[in-house]
Amino acid sequence: MMAFTGALRGVALGVWSAVGAAALAGGPLLGAVLTTNLGWQSIFLVNVPLGAAMLILARSAVPAAESSSLSSRGPLSSRGAPVDVAGMATSAIGLSALIFGLTQAGTYGWRSTALWAMLGVAAASLALFVVVEHRAPAPLLDLSLFRVPNLLTANVLGLLNLAVMCSLFFFLSLYLQTAAGSSPIQAGVALLPLALLAAVVAPLAGWLVSRASPRWLIGAGMALTAVGLVVLADVNIQWGQWQLLPGLLLTGLGIGLATTPITTAAMDQVPAQQYGIASATLNAFRMVGLSLGVAVMGAIVAAQWPGDFARSDADPTAFTTGLSNGFLVNAALAMAAAALAIAAIRRR
Repeated sequence: MMAFTGALRGVALGVWSAVGAAALAGGPLLGAVLTTNLGWQSIFLVNVPLGAAMLILARSAVPAAESSSLSSRGPLSSRGAPVDVAGMATSAIGLSALIFGLTQAGTYGWRSTALWAMLGVAAASLALFVVVEHRAPAPLLDLSLFRVPNLLTANVLGLLNLAVMCSLFFFLSLYLQTAAGSSPIQAGVALLPLALLAAVVAPLAGWLVSRASPRWLIGAGMALTAVGLVVLADVNIQWGQWQLLPGLLLTGLGIGLATTPITTAAMDQVPAQQYGIASATLNAFRMVGLSLGVAVMGAIVAAQWPGDFARSDADPTAFTTGLSNGFLVNAALAMAAAALAIAAIRRR
């Protein structure tokens, strides 16, 4: 971020978003090829050489921070400060309990005491996390950062954007392989249009964001995403990749249009010495969105589908009914995100 200014910053963020979308497109397909030919264990082993290559590339391509800039970071420079163990513990317990509770809602039932006890643990742990972060000398999450204009709103938008996108990828892949009879590779190819279109549109959105208010780009992108999800909500057991294509293209266009402006809105007014923690916070919110999106969608689908097509009482149409309900809920979330962006994001 600090290496780019003005319109170039938007373009750079757009390229960064495009690379992420391209990885999202290639990941499922590469995983399908690996699992088909080398077994599921290979998806973990392939990360070892990739991680080594990333370390070498980062060491050679990313400039080292200057000591003068490090010394000017004021209160955020926490060398020698104690590790925020309490913050790590409360956030991990809270998020784990929340995601576990949502994913097991279909198993336990929404009237289960065990389920609500788990959700209560999640709520208590996350509330305690906020208290801990207010008092920690070197907090895991600096809550004062959210006083920067647009940052909190953009983080929420980033969470919702990734929740919608990743739950869509996960459950459409599941649908194509279990209900539509596609192979893992065919499922990966079928989902390529969404991610590739997002990768193409993201740099354009980065160029546009310096010429138009981010709130309108985010609003338009999330509204298009909602329309695409409504189209996909008509899914039935006969649908294959061609029937899915219109909804995937609309959703990919919307996600590509919204992703870069969300990042720009989050980072545009952050002081230079706080870029690191602000970008880390945005990424953390997005990863929470990924987990919650899949968990919430899973709970919605599980309310209709027993989770096993091999069962004698399994009805394939129940799966598509759950899928349709999940897409409509995600469409409502996308429209809520569009409204939030238009109402709350302000230009510098």
